[in-house]
Amino acid sequence: MPQYQPYQRFTEADRDKIAGRLRDAFADGRLDQPEFASRLDRLYAVQTYGELEPLVRDLPPMRTYQTPQVVKDTKPAPQPGSFPERKKDNQPQRRGGAIGGFTGVVLVNVVIWFVIGLGNGGHWPHFWPVWLLIPWAIIALGGLGKRR
Repeated sequence: MPQYQPYQRFTEADRDKIAGRLRDAFADGRLDQPEFASRLDRLYAVQTYGELEPLVRDLPPMRTYQTPQVVKDTKPAPQPGSFPERKKDNQPQRRGGAIGGFTGVVLVNVVIWFVIGLGNGGHWPHFWPVWLLIPWAIIALGGLGKRR
C-alpha cells in the first residue's frame, strides 16, 4: 500500500471505508450516537488524508465485524451473463392435460348412462354422452398431427 501524504485528496472508496469503520465502531459500542453522527458529518466535509486521520485515530485499525460462517460457506452466485445448467427430467412430457381431464368427464358420463340402462332393466335411454364425445373426438384428433 503506498504511503499517503496528509495534503493528498482521498477517493470516495476511501471515504466509504472510513464510514464503514465508523459504523462498525458505533455497532460495537465504541461510539455513542452523538459522537458517531458528528464524526460522520465531518467525514463528508473533509477532503484530505490529514483531515481524515483524526476521525479514526482512536478506533481499531481493522473492521470489528466478523462475517458469519454460514455466509462464508455458501456457494457464490454465478457470474453475470452465465446461466447454470438445469437438470433435464427423464420423464416424458404429459400431453394434453385438458384432454386427459375431459376424457375423465366423458368416461364418467358414459358410466352413468350405462348404470341408468342397467337400472331400467336393459332399456337403454338415448345415448346422451354422444354430445360430450363429439367435442372430445375433435380435440383428440386435432392434436394428433402436432409435434412437440
